Amino acid sequence: MNTNECFLVTGGLGCIGAETTKWLLNNTNAKVVVCGRDVSLQRVERVFHDVETTNLKVVSIDITNQPLLSNTIEEEGISHVIHLAALQTPDCNQHRDLGMQINLGGTQKLIEAMKCHLSQIKRFVFASSIAVYGPRAFYPDGRIPTDAAPHPVNVYGTWKLAGENITRIFSEETGIDSISLRPGVLFGPGRDAGLTSTPTTALKSVALGIPYEIPFQNSQDYLYAPDVGAAFGQATTEPFSGYAAFTLPSHTVETSCFVSAITEAAEQLGIASQCNISVGKQTVPFICDLTYEAFHKVFPQVPHTQLNIAVQSSLRTFQEQVKNGWLRTEMIH
Repeated sequence: MNTNECFLVTGGLGCIGAETTKWLLNNTNAKVVVCGRDVSLQRVERVFHDVETTNLKVVSIDITNQPLLSNTIEEEGISHVIHLAALQTPDCNQHRDLGMQINLGGTQKLIEAMKCHLSQIKRFVFASSIAVYGPRAFYPDGRIPTDAAPHPVNVYGTWKLAGENITRIFSEETGIDSISLRPGVLFGPGRDAGLTSTPTTALKSVALGIPYEIPFQNSQDYLYAPDVGAAFGQATTEPFSGYAAFTLPSHTVETSCFVSAITEAAEQLGIASQCNISVGKQTVPFICDLTYEAFHKVFPQVPHTQLNIAVQSSLRTFQEQVKNGWLRTEMIH
């Protein structure tokens, strides 16, 4: 990647955004501009404490502020845009008008800002979600292809599907290569919000030595956060032309299997006595059993860490956060 190229990562202090930014800093020589709503020096230092930040710039931008987005693209010489800024499912359900303004309206504002500087932009990657699909029961047994019919499970998924469509239209109208990526249930460093954040909260609880119940029991497609960051990074930097939507490499397991992986990790790290995780009887509506071969065919170097290794690595990270005072019992909810 040439040093005269510059990446804009919206929502870059969130879970995927942080891991994507770290991947870009570690694997390119380009400048990375991260924007977010809640930008503080303390938060930036904690999120990026383990990477070289010489090429990093963090700015406070509301994703609905089109003039500021446009000015940033021009002034920073942005060449690649990764759009992750969004409200999660619970906030979208509770504040639907605000969710629509940010998740859908913000995406359109960003697209309009990019249109003002088309000669600069080389790639646009939009963060969609498996929420664009219907519940698992809507689909036949077996693995489900990426191009299975969408049937969003909630307003969050509805706006993500609309975001995919306006991304496709943007690509068709401008000729700028664009990709929509549909992550499933993320776990690991940085995950702290959303309907399916509870498996990560369970890992944090073990690190803290407190009991915790994951409320849902059904199978989900689990993705390790650093793997997803690498997926977004490579989708932005590797050769690609046109437009496509992809699901990402995942591990399809029931909650009980994920808890077993946590238990094994706790034993290997010598903290088995701190592990007290149970599983509730609720279910979440998101699909599982999605195929991801189409993505791996185009981006074959993206990592797909084994579940037990990813869980152990996550637990070790949360142990370090407890030691540093960054993770405390009162943060668990």
